[in-house]
Amino acid sequence: MVRMNRFVLGQLMLTIALFGWDRPAVAQSETSETEAVHLLKRATYGPRPDDIAKVMEIGAEAWLDSQMRPTHIDDTVFETRLSAYDAATMTPTELLAEYPPPRVLQEQLGAEDSLTPERLRQLMRERGVSPPGRILGELASVRLQRAVYSERQLEAVMTEFWFNHFNVFWAKGPTRWLVGDYESEAIRPYVFGKFEEMLQATASHPAMLIFLDNWRSAGAESQAARFVGRRGGTLGLNENYARELLELHTLGVEGGYTQEDVVEVARAFTGWTLDDGRERGRTMRREPNQPRRGMPERVEFEFRSPMHDMGSKTVLGHSLPAGRGVEDGLQVLHMLALHPSTARHLATKLAQAFVSDSPPTALIDEIAGVYLKTEGDLGAVTRALFTAEQFYDRDYIDAKVKSPFELIASALRMSGADVGPSRRLFGALRELDHVPYLEPAPTGYPDTDPEWVSSGAMLQRLNLGLGLAAGQFDNVDLNLLAESAMTIDPVVTVLDALLPAADTKQLESVVRADLEMNAHTTRERNMRTIGLVLGSPDFQYH
Repeated sequence: MVRMNRFVLGQLMLTIALFGWDRPAVAQSETSETEAVHLLKRATYGPRPDDIAKVMEIGAEAWLDSQMRPTHIDDTVFETRLSAYDAATMTPTELLAEYPPPRVLQEQLGAEDSLTPERLRQLMRERGVSPPGRILGELASVRLQRAVYSERQLEAVMTEFWFNHFNVFWAKGPTRWLVGDYESEAIRPYVFGKFEEMLQATASHPAMLIFLDNWRSAGAESQAARFVGRRGGTLGLNENYARELLELHTLGVEGGYTQEDVVEVARAFTGWTLDDGRERGRTMRREPNQPRRGMPERVEFEFRSPMHDMGSKTVLGHSLPAGRGVEDGLQVLHMLALHPSTARHLATKLAQAFVSDSPPTALIDEIAGVYLKTEGDLGAVTRALFTAEQFYDRDYIDAKVKSPFELIASALRMSGADVGPSRRLFGALRELDHVPYLEPAPTGYPDTDPEWVSSGAMLQRLNLGLGLAAGQFDNVDLNLLAESAMTIDPVVTVLDALLPAADTKQLESVVRADLEMNAHTTRERNMRTIGLVLGSPDFQYH
C-alpha cells in the first residue's frame, strides 16, 4: 500500500478537518439524472457517462430489464481480458492437475515425506508447477476485472451479493480448487432465477459440502456408520450445514426454528457427499481416518444411501416419511425456500445491502411480498428492490459507505483505468480486509457500514486514492490522467467524472486550496486532484 510522508499526511488530515468524514450532502433538487446516478451507484460498480445517458434515455425499469437478461449483452471486452488469467477458466479437475496440493506433488515426484517446505518450493520451480495460492490471486483479479469492465454490471453486483450470502472460504482444504466453479455454477446462473434453484445448487456443490462439513455427515445408525464403528472409527451426524442453512441461508436467526429442527434437517441431509472419481468402496476398505492417496479424477456431488438416516423426520412441523433418500433434503429445501421467514430474511438483507443499514419496514414488507407472490423469483425481487419508491428517497442517496472492493472497483471503472494483473491491487484488498473468497465465517463479509468504517480504514482509503493517482500500482493506468481527458479546468473534469450529479462545491474549494500549496506542475495538479477526490468522503459513499 502507498504510504504518505508526514507533510502529505498533515495536509490530508487538514482536508478531513475542513469537511470531516460525514456523508456528503445531497443536491437540493432531485432530477432524473440524480436518480439515474443513484441507481447506477448501487446496481453497478460505478456510473460512467454512457451508463447515465442510457438510463436517462430508456428509463430505470427498462435498463433493469435489459440487465436481467445478461446473455443478451455483448461482453466481449471483459471476456477478452480473461485470457490473462488461466486459473479462472479452468475446471476443478484441471486446477488440481495444474496446481496440485503439496502432498500430491511429493507423491508424483517420489519425494520423501520429510521434504522441507523450502525444498518442495524449489522442486515446484524446477518442474514449472505453481502453488495453489495462485488460484486465489487469479480469482480475485477476475472478480475485479468483471466489476470494472463487464457490461453485465447488475449480474456482477448480484453475484457478489449472493456469493456472500452463501459464503464459502477459499482456504478450507480442497475448497481452493472448487470456489471458482462454485461461483460460476451454483451462484451466477441463478441470480435472476428462482431462489430454490440457487439453494439446491449451493447445497449440493462440493465447495459447500466441504466448507460446512456435510460431506462427512451420516446417520448414527446408517450402514456406513455401523461399518466404520466396527473398524474402530466414528462416523455420525454433523449439524454445521443444517444450522447455517436455517440461520443464514433461509429463515434467519429469528425465523422460528428450534434446535430440534436443526437436528432433523441435519438428518435429512445425511448422505449428501462427494464422488472424487476414485475406486468405489475404497472409503470402506481403508482404515478409519486414513487419508486417500493420489490425485482425484474429479470432485462432484453424490448421494450415498448407506450414509443416509432412513428414519422418519419432522421439520418445522412437516413430516418426512421413513425409507426415502435424497428426497428428504430436497423437500427441506423446497419448504425453506417458500417459507415467509425466508422471504423476510432475504428482503432485509437485500435492503440493508442496497438501500440503508436501517431500511424502512415498508420496503422490507414490499420486497418480501414480491418474493412470496412469485415463489422466490429473484429477478422480480431485484426489480422490486431497485424500482421501489423508498429506494430513491433522499435519506438513502449517498448514505452507504462503499466496501473496500466496491471502492477499488469504482475508482478504476470511473477513472477509465486500464488494469492488468496487479500484485499491489491484491495487496490493497488484503490490507483493507476484503479479498474476495477469503472470508472464513459462513456469514460472509458485512453488508453494513460499521464494519468498514474506522479512522485507520479511512486513512488506508486516502492512501489508496493517492497511490492510484500517482501511478504506484503495477499494471494500473488511469486514463483520466491522460492530457486528452483533461479540459482547461482539471478540477472540474475530475469532479464531473468521479462524482456525477453531485453537489461538489465544498469539495472543489478544499481541493483547489490544497493544490495551491502542494502541486506545481500540470501533472502534479492532475494526479493530486484525482487522488484527493478518490480519497474524499464524497467518493467513499454511494
